[in-house]
Amino acid sequence: MEKIKAVAASPGVGLGRVVVYVEPDLNFGGLVYSGREKEIARLELAVTAFKEQITLLAAETEAKAGKQQAAILTGQIAMISDPFMITQMEELIGQGRTAEAAVSEVTTSFKEMFANVEDEKMRQRATDIGDLRKRLLMILMEVKELDLASIGPDSVVVGEDLPASVITSLPTANIQALVSEIGGYTSHGAIMARALGLPLVSGVTGLMKLITTGDHEIIVDGTKGEAIVDPDENAKTEYRLRREAWREEQSSLKVFLGRQTVDGDGVRRTLSSNISSFAEAKLAQGAGADGIGLFRTEFLFLDRETLPGEEEQFRVYSEVASLFPNSEVVIRTLDVGGDKEVPALDLPKEDNPFLGYRAIRFCLDHTEIFSSQLRAILRAGAEHGNIKIMLPLVTSLEEITSARALMKQCLDDLKRENLPCDPAIQLGIMVETPAAVLLADILAKEADFFSIGTNDLTQYILAADRGNSKLGHLNSPFHPAVLRAIENIIKTGRKRSIPVSLCGEAGADPMMIPLLMAYGLDKFSVSPSSLASVRREISTWRLTEANSLANEVRDFPTTGSVKAHLLQVIENRRKLRTIA
Repeated sequence: MEKIKAVAASPGVGLGRVVVYVEPDLNFGGLVYSGREKEIARLELAVTAFKEQITLLAAETEAKAGKQQAAILTGQIAMISDPFMITQMEELIGQGRTAEAAVSEVTTSFKEMFANVEDEKMRQRATDIGDLRKRLLMILMEVKELDLASIGPDSVVVGEDLPASVITSLPTANIQALVSEIGGYTSHGAIMARALGLPLVSGVTGLMKLITTGDHEIIVDGTKGEAIVDPDENAKTEYRLRREAWREEQSSLKVFLGRQTVDGDGVRRTLSSNISSFAEAKLAQGAGADGIGLFRTEFLFLDRETLPGEEEQFRVYSEVASLFPNSEVVIRTLDVGGDKEVPALDLPKEDNPFLGYRAIRFCLDHTEIFSSQLRAILRAGAEHGNIKIMLPLVTSLEEITSARALMKQCLDDLKRENLPCDPAIQLGIMVETPAAVLLADILAKEADFFSIGTNDLTQYILAADRGNSKLGHLNSPFHPAVLRAIENIIKTGRKRSIPVSLCGEAGADPMMIPLLMAYGLDKFSVSPSSLASVRREISTWRLTEANSLANEVRDFPTTGSVKAHLLQVIENRRKLRTIA
C-alpha cells in the first residue's frame, strides 16, 4: 500500500480497479515523403477530419456538461484554424517533411512555448495543443485510440495526462475516479471532471511506472488530494466511511434544491447564480436560483472566427431572461483580455494582460462592438423587464458616465427604429479593483448597484496572479486587506442606498458566508452547483452569531490566523449539528 499526496482537482472519493490510459504509438519515423502536393493534401484532409471530430465531441460534451465545457474543445478548432500554424506546417512540407513530421514539429514548438510562460492558465494550453497534436497524427496515421466507451464498471482511469477530450469520452457511469501525473486544479481536464462529477487528483508524478491495467486497486480522494495504491483492508474501510460521508453530504443538500433561502432568523436572503450559457441558466433554474447575478457574456465571443451579431445576442439574452420572469438577470458586458482571448478580435499580445487592454477599457474604445451588445441587452430588457447591465473592471467615474452616455445613444437609436427597448434599465458595476474600492462612495453616485468580484479583487489587492500556482498561499480572500475591502464596499453601498451583491467564488465558501452576512451583503451569487450548499449554510446562521464571528476576526493580522479561527468555528458547529 502506498499513499500519495496530490492536487485536489475535482471533489469526491472513489475506489476502483486501475485502467491505464496509454497514449497511442505515433512513431512516424519510417514514413516516406510523397511530395509536396500530396503531403499538403493529406494535411488538409486531416485538418478537416479533426474539425469534424472535435465538433461532434463538443456537441456531446455540451449535452453532458454545458456550453462552457464544450468551449474547451472547440478552442482546439480555433488553434488549428490559425493561418500561422498551418503556414508553418506547409513550409516544412515544402522542405521535404511528411505531413506527420510537420504537424509534430509545429505543434511541439507551440506546446513548448505555452509550457514555459509564467501564467498558469496559459501553461494549461500546452495540454490542449498536445491533444491537438495527438489527434491530428492519429488521423494521418489511421491509428485507433483505446476504446474509452468500453471501460467496465468500478474503474479508475490513470494517465500521464488526461485532457478534456479524453475525460468527456469516458462512460461516466462506470468511472469511480481519475488520476493524472500532470495537470492541476485549473487545467481543462480538471474543469471537465468537476462538470461531470468525477473525482480527480493530479500531479501524481511517476505513478504510471508503478501500475498496470487490471492489476491494481486505487483509492482516490479528490477532496483531500490523496491517492492510495493497493489499499489494505483498513484503508478500504476508512475509504468506505469517507465515501458514505460524501454521499450523505450530497444527499442532504437535495432538500435545499428549489427552496427559498432564509437565514437562521427566518429572514429571506437572495441567492442568485453565475452562468456563462443558457444550459447553465437551466441548471440554475432547476436548483432554485433567485435569478442570475452574473451572466458572463464573453463566452458568446470565444473560440469563433466571427463576432456574434446583435440578433444572436438578443436571442440568447432573451432566452435566459425568460427563465426568470420574476427575478433579475444581471448581464455583464463583454469582459475580454486577461485570460480570455477572442480570436475574432485579434487583440495584441501584452506582457501583463491582467493589467492591460481589457473589459470596459476595450469596450469604450470599440463602440461598434459595445453598442451592438448594449442594443441587444436593451431590446431583451423590453421583452422581460428583469434585466440589468453590469460593467466589468471599472476604475473611474468617467468609465460609468461614458458607458451610460453610449447606452442613452443606443436607446435613442432603438426608439427611432421603432424597436422595443427598456429605458429604465439599471446600470451597475463590478467592484474588483483597488481603485473602485477606494472610490466606492463616488462611484455609488452614478452606479445603480455594486457587485463584488472577489476573484479579481483579491489578486489586484494582493498583487498576486490568481492563475499562478506558486502564489496560491498569497491569493486568499481571507487576507485581512481583502476582508476590509469587501466590508467597505458593502457598507458604502448600504450608506448610499444601492444594492450590493457578491459574485466571486468566495461567496460559496462556508467560512466566508457568515462574514458576508455580518457585513450586510444584500445578495449572494454563486455557480449552479453551489446553490444548495450555500442555501444550507445560510440557513444555519443567525445574524447575531454572524456579527459575533466577524467581530472576533476583524483585527486578526494574518490570513492564516483568520482562516484557522473560522475553520475551527465551522467545524465545531458541524459537530454540534451532527450530535443534535
